[in-house]
Amino acid sequence: MGIGIPMVNLGLGGGGGGGSFLLDDYPNTNGHSYSLRQLSSTITNVVRVRRATDNTEQDFTATQITDGTLATFCGSGDGFVAKWYDQSGSNDVLNFTALQQPKIFAEIGPGFGGVLLQNGKPCMEFDGVDDSLQALIFPQSSGAYYLFAVNTFVSGPGPGEPQVYMYGLKEDIPAPFTGNSSIRWNGLGAEFRGSSDLSFIVQQGVQSLYYARQQAGPGPFSGSTIKVNQTQNPLIGFTDNGISQARNTIVLGNNPNNYAGQNSNIKLQEFILYLADPGPAETPIQVDINTYYSVY
Repeated sequence: MGIGIPMVNLGLGGGGGGGSFLLDDYPNTNGHSYSLRQLSSTITNVVRVRRATDNTEQDFTATQITDGTLATFCGSGDGFVAKWYDQSGSNDVLNFTALQQPKIFAEIGPGFGGVLLQNGKPCMEFDGVDDSLQALIFPQSSGAYYLFAVNTFVSGPGPGEPQVYMYGLKEDIPAPFTGNSSIRWNGLGAEFRGSSDLSFIVQQGVQSLYYARQQAGPGPFSGSTIKVNQTQNPLIGFTDNGISQARNTIVLGNNPNNYAGQNSNIKLQEFILYLADPGPAETPIQVDINTYYSVY
């Protein structure tokens, strides 16, 4: 049985749907929390942006993304995410290669441009070619993962491949993924390393709240599940629980091995990875996220 996430309501206001910040209510001390909104009362900057005009970088709070500060900084050029801060205080995801950074601000022209939005809230767009943000995890993580993500597949699987794959915590990871040791989310090759291999249908162009729970066996709570907008999603296929295997990397975006067809054009807004079972907090966490993003 999961150890559970303590539920605390400090009444600090501002971050989520219930009047307080999500991580104040549902701490994620040993996990990883990336968002373009403020999730904790103890943090300020949520993202570091590089402007294309001269490659200058600057940190931004959630408020500054939308109040004109980011627009003033980017000016007449595009803006790209160089670093996405881990609001749990663990490991920031980043990319030092300018041409591989996801976009957050589009060059302004007649009738277009500005902060990229999905359903009225800021997002970052991965091009489906080579954009990614990555981090090394210390200490290595294994055993169980509980992911909450707000994501839109702009383009996804091609003909004959109508699903997203999530590969599990096991020694014999199916080719061509053998030898990888990462928690990954990147469209068609969207990989969330958990206890089992599973696949599920994606809806292109639809903002969705994903909850993926994968826990290594044996045990009554082991196995894989995926909920989309709080609804259990039918699994196309999955394997047994396998053997727990340590993971030492988070990769958002491009499949680092560049296998053909393993990347998709996505708009990502939030990615919260718990390493402890949220237990009964699963539902209120999803409610908080949905209240802010109005996903469903």
